[in-house]
Amino acid sequence: MKINQLEGLLEEDLGWRKKEISTLILIAKSSNEEVILKSIILLIYAHWEGYIKKSSKLYLKYISESKKNLCELTDNFKAVALKNIISQCFVSKDSLTLQNEISFINGLAKAEKKKFKLAIDIDNDFDSSIIDTNSNLKPKVFKNIISIIGLNYKSQIASKETYINSQLLANRNMIGHGSKYVKDLNNDFNLEIKDIEKLRDIIFSIIDNYREELVEYSKEEYFLNSNKYNLALFLDIKEKELESTFKSIDTKYV
Repeated sequence: MKINQLEGLLEEDLGWRKKEISTLILIAKSSNEEVILKSIILLIYAHWEGYIKKSSKLYLKYISESKKNLCELTDNFKAVALKNIISQCFVSKDSLTLQNEISFINGLAKAEKKKFKLAIDIDNDFDSSIIDTNSNLKPKVFKNIISIIGLNYKSQIASKETYINSQLLANRNMIGHGSKYVKDLNNDFNLEIKDIEKLRDIIFSIIDNYREELVEYSKEEYFLNSNKYNLALFLDIKEKELESTFKSIDTKYV
């Protein structure tokens, strides 16, 4: 996979998701039906989980096809490649033996001399062998996925953890489980188009930031050990961009 192919796939997959939500919001504005408003929340969550999972797998596939030696890559890729070796060391209560420790060390030494190769099916939504959202992509899970693929969990995203948990996850779970929406139980969120549009803007600003980082990491090869110290300026820029975006959104929906 070439960088322009990766970039195209990431943009294409995000484009149709945004279009679906925009279409549903237009319908909601003309009808103001509660069932439509609830459906938008479910769709925002579905595309939040779906895009993070798909884009992360695309990135891993790109790295796998770049044919780099494992020893050249940052430590997160070594953890991914050695997942099977590590799991074999903990298959039973008797696993922590000298023999298993020696096997692990030998496996590590052999793997680092080989090309990083990962079998990953980007179109299989049920494949959670590497990227696992636990069907509930809360910030804690998102942070773990970011760690797996070697990106940086921004302080600006951390600042929105409570918002994401309470406005997206809690409402999605309530609606998804068939519970009736009770306004008095959620004082910080009204089932109104304004609050839903703000939720969409917050979530997709994080998604946009994520896509941009995946592309830049690929172009500049920040996945290599030799380049990881060049990351600081780029990460600072993306942190400030997200901060500015969040401030703009908060101002817009006062």
